[in-house]
Amino acid sequence: MSNWHISRRTFLRGAAGAVSTFLGLPFLEAMTPRSARLAAKIAPPLRMGCIYMPNGIPTDAWRPEVKDGRLVKMNEWMSPFEPLKNDVQFISGLGSETKGSHPGAAATWLVRPCIEGDRIGQLKQAGAPSMDQIVARKIGDETPFPSLELISKPEGSFSKSLLRHNISWRNASTPVPRETEPRAIYDRLTGLSMQNKDSSQIQSVLDTVLNDANSLRRRVGRADQDRLDEYFDAVRSIEKQMSAMASESRASAREKASTFPQPPEGIPEDHGAYLRLMFDMMVLAYWTDSTRVATFMLDHEQSNRYFDYIPNVKGMWHAISHWRDISGNSEDDDGDTSWSSKEVKYDQYRTIIKYHQEQVAYFLNRLKEIKEGDGTLLDHSMILYGSPFTDGNEHLSYNLSMLIAGKAGGKISPGRLLEYPDGPAEGVYLSMMDIMGVPVHEIGGVDTIIPLT
Repeated sequence: MSNWHISRRTFLRGAAGAVSTFLGLPFLEAMTPRSARLAAKIAPPLRMGCIYMPNGIPTDAWRPEVKDGRLVKMNEWMSPFEPLKNDVQFISGLGSETKGSHPGAAATWLVRPCIEGDRIGQLKQAGAPSMDQIVARKIGDETPFPSLELISKPEGSFSKSLLRHNISWRNASTPVPRETEPRAIYDRLTGLSMQNKDSSQIQSVLDTVLNDANSLRRRVGRADQDRLDEYFDAVRSIEKQMSAMASESRASAREKASTFPQPPEGIPEDHGAYLRLMFDMMVLAYWTDSTRVATFMLDHEQSNRYFDYIPNVKGMWHAISHWRDISGNSEDDDGDTSWSSKEVKYDQYRTIIKYHQEQVAYFLNRLKEIKEGDGTLLDHSMILYGSPFTDGNEHLSYNLSMLIAGKAGGKISPGRLLEYPDGPAEGVYLSMMDIMGVPVHEIGGVDTIIPLT
């Protein structure tokens, strides 16, 4: 370790013309005080994330093989998480107050709604600040951005519904604005405005801070040099992806496109690449300590995005989630697609789910690949992933699919299945907030904590 010490809040700074640029740094050994007493107080920060999966995840596409409470093997539909089975823990048996409503499913996923009977079908607002925003409000002043909210660009029906598009709420009626374009997120994190510039005019953020970076690199130890090289390579890779995306011939892309709506300018044609690039932005935000709280809606609730490009899948997502109707004539269908059997349609439903789990697994693996402090970025994170429905066809809101990834800085022991029959999902939120150092007595009238440790 180098004898030189720098603050955790150090930034690389530069300028591109009249545009100021700053770039946060990953956790380095040079940020650890030489005093053992002080070093114990300055550990890698703890991050929290919430990843939302719309249209439900049925139980048989979720539950892994378990022995004595330990995860043994993921089933076919959860197989992307097989290499991560010692980094995640499943929680089963929990329920919510969604009561079959798509708008309520999204808007209240991180909020416990106070409702009477089945009135959630007429829900007009979330009803309270969401769990992530309660945490962000408390610890957000420790980072440049209190929180980061992401969602994939809407497509298909209900693409403008406020309730279906928001899981993060500042208060009972005000959602937090979400980002849909990777470059906009990147600009926000780096402080580089790229408005009114084409790709040939965009100067690399790394180029603008090059002198500062070289000066820092000469003053830190070999381990930190390697860490900085890895970090800069990752930033450069993201820049290259965005530059290639910006310069791609749209005419050529349209020729290859299907008859279905294509993503607009600034978003990759390949939806999986798009989701992974969005996840890269989350990794960058955590890695640079730009924020410690982030949410990502993989799509808006009740999304009817086409997934015909996935082998053996045809039709729209929400329509496919209603797998018991194979006629293709319901109000959820496009009028052109039908299925030969319920089994075929149900298999397509689970295939779409697996496709999204592949993208989530990519994100978790990226966090796991990055060394930080005495472990990895994933070790110092607590990532919630789940869906508000057990089954998209029935809109069931009990025995929900819920997973927690990461060790939360040693506060969580993954590799397990935790079972809490008939427990409230909000109990997990209370536990997560407590782990983040934001103890809350209750959320929406629920004061039952679901232990994660």
